[in-house]
Amino acid sequence: MVIGIIGAGKVGTTLGKYLMKRDVAISGFYSRNEKSAIESADFTKTRAYNNVADIIKVSDTLFITTPDGEIANIWDCITAYQLTDKTICHFSGSLSSAVFEGIDKTGARGCSIHPMYAFSDKFTSYRQFSKAILTMEGDLQAVHIMKDLFEALGHKVMTVQAEDKMKYHAAAALASNYMLGLFQMSVDLLKECGFEQEDCYTLLGSLVRENVATMVEHGTEFALTGPIERNDIETVKKHLTVCSDSRIKNTYCNIGQELIDIAQKKYPNRDYTALRKILSESD
Repeated sequence: MVIGIIGAGKVGTTLGKYLMKRDVAISGFYSRNEKSAIESADFTKTRAYNNVADIIKVSDTLFITTPDGEIANIWDCITAYQLTDKTICHFSGSLSSAVFEGIDKTGARGCSIHPMYAFSDKFTSYRQFSKAILTMEGDLQAVHIMKDLFEALGHKVMTVQAEDKMKYHAAAALASNYMLGLFQMSVDLLKECGFEQEDCYTLLGSLVRENVATMVEHGTEFALTGPIERNDIETVKKHLTVCSDSRIKNTYCNIGQELIDIAQKKYPNRDYTALRKILSESD
């Protein structure tokens, strides 16, 4: 297998560096931004191509790692070339392999691959990529080939249905991106108490790490603590009183309703009706 990477951003560069270090053959990078391709090629000790036809010619597998909005355009572009028996993969979390319209006519096979992983930096994210779990969907042979590749490197690989990709991606965004918004709201409240930002991160960091670790190991019901779990109506009322920012108050109420659902499963005989009413009326 020889993999050519189209797109020289965080995802493509991380994959290129990670796979090269594990002796997977990478032909190099192509990008419409020639400087980016050269930068990624230098970093991975591969080659930068200034013509997409050339990287297609020397690769039996193509990784399209461009932003989602460019994938269809890249596909339209490369269909002008010989793709017989090649495996074409994109790495969008929200798009399915259906974006490779008419792929059957080209003799290629396609799949979508999404690493459940935060690509935070172009040059350092490869270091922890071995921990990434990947989801795939698409042509059975393409999925089989890619599954074998990544499982051989120690990754857990799961499959998802094409029609569920957007819902899957929304779930990932909630857990990863939206969590940061919630954390920032907590930081803002602590700043109102006079804490410096660095101290806010120190205070909240250990709490979040411990709670997430417990949740991942034991589930949300086991990990849930706090006033909603205890059905502590008076404390919740006081929380709502001190949340002067309407965005924070609305978020507190909306997520609080979800927490009541979790708490009710944990304590099926506990009556959360009054607490639920307070949160719904304060929203």
